[in-house]
Amino acid sequence: MNNNYHRKKDPERVQEQLLEAASLIAARDGIASLSLNAVARQAGVSKGGLLHHFHGKQELIHALFSRLLAHMEERIMALMEADPNPEGRFSRAYLMYLADIGETDESRQLALLSLAMPNEMVLRKCWRDWMLGHLAQADELDRSYVGNLVRYAADGLWLSELTEGPTLSQTERKDLVNRLAEMTQGGRDKSIPSVGNVMGQE
Repeated sequence: MNNNYHRKKDPERVQEQLLEAASLIAARDGIASLSLNAVARQAGVSKGGLLHHFHGKQELIHALFSRLLAHMEERIMALMEADPNPEGRFSRAYLMYLADIGETDESRQLALLSLAMPNEMVLRKCWRDWMLGHLAQADELDRSYVGNLVRYAADGLWLSELTEGPTLSQTERKDLVNRLAEMTQGGRDKSIPSVGNVMGQE
């Protein structure tokens, strides 16, 4: 019985090894260097073993992005659950997640995969579905132009620091993040139009 259990778990362990290897290569060398041979070699698995789990590079990249998105989801949900103010909670958690992620491997992988989105329709759909799923459950402020402005500003601050390095002092950066967070607190303008209304959508 124990042997059967371990045999059932082995494929999951190998798949995790492959994703860890892909994650390391993507963070260190970039998406362009994410070849099947390189990932198999890094994971200590044969190329045939890799192809048993992932049928090609695109499927591997998608799995890597889904894994990263799941971790991001976990962090953002924890921030939302700890936040007593329901107004703008998703946008505030999104801001705080990106403001705190820093120059980590997770941040570099997210940047590389985000920059690959224009040429990877599967990644774009994965990200769009994740964002729209949150906005469908979010409040009016999150769906308003204010919520979008805060999330776009968070994206810009994170990517700017990752690509250009710090351009603000610690005090300036803290003030900027705090000001953006204040914009999501609500209770000021109850007539904020939603993005759908601004764009003429339902």
